[in-house]
Amino acid sequence: MGIRGLVMSPKTVGVIGGLGSRATVAFLNSVLEHTPIKSNRDHLHMIVDCNPKVPDINAAILGTGPIAAAALAASGRRLEIAGANFIVMVCNAAHVYEGELRQAVSVPFISMVEETMRTIRSDFPQCRRVGLLATDGCFRSNLYQDRLASRDLIPIVQTAKELERLMLALGRINTGDLGHAIRSEILGLIAALIARGAESIILGCSEIALVEPYSDSGIPLIDPGLVLAKATVRSALS
Repeated sequence: MGIRGLVMSPKTVGVIGGLGSRATVAFLNSVLEHTPIKSNRDHLHMIVDCNPKVPDINAAILGTGPIAAAALAASGRRLEIAGANFIVMVCNAAHVYEGELRQAVSVPFISMVEETMRTIRSDFPQCRRVGLLATDGCFRSNLYQDRLASRDLIPIVQTAKELERLMLALGRINTGDLGHAIRSEILGLIAALIARGAESIILGCSEIALVEPYSDSGIPLIDPGLVLAKATVRSALS
């Protein structure tokens, strides 16, 4: 059989999850929804390490809890040994440890943060002032702010009070509260960023999108989890 007759199998996806578990499930569903299929057998082979026992990422970044790098690296190695051809991680803040994770595995790692940057540039080139909703660890690490600035984009960030409100809301989301009051709180935080000039907004915590905080403001809301799901499908089928 010649090269033209060969049919390439999709790559196997390794997923570091559990950082939160609900966001991991939402990510897997997004991968399913964006995979072109003719039958159930066309879905991707995904190996998922959903481990909620990894040290708290935000506490680790802020220095108030044990370091999480070793646990994330171990997760990556487990996925590689199990047969993953590339690895993704369903947590924005955990990408602070992207360098350590890349060093721990020999297969490619697809960065949620980098894919989000590419999406902003390709899909919303007119937006220069980018709002950011992120957890305290992600925010204090400047994970997104530095990447935005390196692309000549202006980060519009939360005030200390807004960050406190977001962390309280995320705590309730993590316990399963996806009700109207929490959605209204997230919408209020989004509105505050828009009022300060944000032309698009990164939902920089995977749990934020769980309450579907979409409105008729006309401002693009960028969900890195959805961005990563689409990138995962592209990479697996490439």
